[in-house]
Amino acid sequence: MDRVRVTPLEPEAFDEALVLTRLAPGEQDAERWRIDLTETLARVAHGGVLIGRRPTGRVCGLLKYRIAQDDEARPGLEIERLIAFDLMRPREVADAMVAEAIRLALLEGCDTLHLVRPLVPEDAAATLVLAAGIGDLHSVF
Repeated sequence: MDRVRVTPLEPEAFDEALVLTRLAPGEQDAERWRIDLTETLARVAHGGVLIGRRPTGRVCGLLKYRIAQDDEARPGLEIERLIAFDLMRPREVADAMVAEAIRLALLEGCDTLHLVRPLVPEDAAATLVLAAGIGDLHSVF
């Protein structure tokens, strides 16, 4: 099985990782991409951007995350963006990316996972909440 090596994204790999963002809707231009990443890495005390590579060095994954601290609770892992690419096994890439983010979050004392996504209409939001496993439906009949 081809493994995925996940490490923090370094500025010299920004352009290389840009290829992955072009797979997603709302493609960014290269300059906006560099600015966004530079701002993300500068303002995030805990968290950042992870990059996944195959043993050949080929970029195959990108994950943007942060450790969110709430005054009343333990910190939580907040995943903002995940892009995984592979001709045959993109899930393997996604699993490796998320596993590394979780490993880093546990080192920071995190005990929850937060997913950042655009706000959607109420009916779609309820479906997402239920699919996330944090909601329960009960009925007498």
